[in-house]
Amino acid sequence: MASIASHSANLHPVHRSLTPETALRYAWYVWVTMLAIPFLLFLYVVWSLMHTPGRGNQWLSDSWFIASVAYVVFIVPASFFIRSRFFKPYWRGECVPPRDYLKGMFTVWGALELGGILSLSGCLASESLLPSLLPALAAFMLFVILWPSGRAMICDSGGGRGASDDPERYEEPR
Repeated sequence: MASIASHSANLHPVHRSLTPETALRYAWYVWVTMLAIPFLLFLYVVWSLMHTPGRGNQWLSDSWFIASVAYVVFIVPASFFIRSRFFKPYWRGECVPPRDYLKGMFTVWGALELGGILSLSGCLASESLLPSLLPALAAFMLFVILWPSGRAMICDSGGGRGASDDPERYEEPR
């Protein structure tokens, strides 16, 4: 009985600490994958709508467009707010832990990705490319400029980039 109790501590997995380099590598893998998905979906949408006669379902197209715009207007800023909670140390001039960096960036990227896929799905459902393509383009363009740099995980000796009110020193976290 004593030998069983002494080995029970080994049943719990040991969590390895995530380094900034590893977190940045994971972020790049996810970002590139998430970059390819809407691009390939866009190619499929264009290919499937090439031979579709007529304008498609105008009422569904307009409704889906309004829903997609509402998603981009409300959910995407909410994802930036959630990211700011994960990046709270950055605003104090400290380093963001790698796990919080990944959580924060995946939250924003996921919201943008879902908004683009929702809009492109509207193109397929309504059998018309416009106007549902426009929110997808806006989400994709915002996603492209948010590539992972990992600078929020690296502390500098000058007092921190996020804590400064000086526009020459301040840097938006990515």
